[in-house]
Amino acid sequence: MTNQHPLTDEICEGLVTFPLESEHDYIEMRAAADWQLEQVIDWLKNCNMNHSLSYDGEYRSDRYLVINAFREAMRPQEDN
Repeated sequence: MTNQHPLTDEICEGLVTFPLESEHDYIEMRAAADWQLEQVIDWLKNCNMNHSLSYDGEYRSDRYLVINAFREAMRPQEDN
């Protein structure tokens, strides 16, 4: 295993529409990605998944339930 961060310089450059001017810009982008990953891990540790299978017209596996619960947690819809 290497110590290279998976968010390479090339990927960082592809994520923005402006030039990255210093190594600090890349470091900040990697730190933000790491912070988001830690948030996901914390959420998964605390996620209450009581059902191994649900039925809402179709059978859904744990993976489907986790994906939907995660999507809702990351992009909550506000009731207006």
